[in-house]
Amino acid sequence: MVNIEDITAEKRWEIAAKSASAMPLIYDMHFRNVLGDKYDEIERSIWTEGGKEVKNLATALGLPSDNAIEVNEAFGVIGTILFGPEFRFEIVEETKDRVVEKVIECPILNRAREMGLHPETVALKTCMTFNRSAVENLNPKYTHRLNANMCSGSRYCEMIIERQT
Repeated sequence: MVNIEDITAEKRWEIAAKSASAMPLIYDMHFRNVLGDKYDEIERSIWTEGGKEVKNLATALGLPSDNAIEVNEAFGVIGTILFGPEFRFEIVEETKDRVVEKVIECPILNRAREMGLHPETVALKTCMTFNRSAVENLNPKYTHRLNANMCSGSRYCEMIIERQT
């Protein structure tokens, strides 16, 4: 008889992460046609709530978020836990008040491509909403901005976390 312990923790994480990164796209595939323009509005409110949960998870894990560097690190850890190790990041600039980072690989973008979906339609708005909500909930003194994005054809996403003025 096979049980869960027969499957390595790494393999279980890989399977769970691929499922988690595909789920919003599956919802989009099935609900966008039914809800039309209302879909984006509903989805944004869901991802805003998801961003709030990032703070709860960071608190539960004892991850600090007092400055831009800590917010970025906490968000990176939680994002990787939720969506898997396919995320690849490169720091461009890093100070206590501002972090500029390139995302060079993204599991949700990978799932969209695998599923034959247009990433700009099914992922970009939710990504921007989730990221901003996560950052602002981790520390309300900071905000998130996306300057370039792979969903629209860029080679990377340029994400900026900076102190709000």
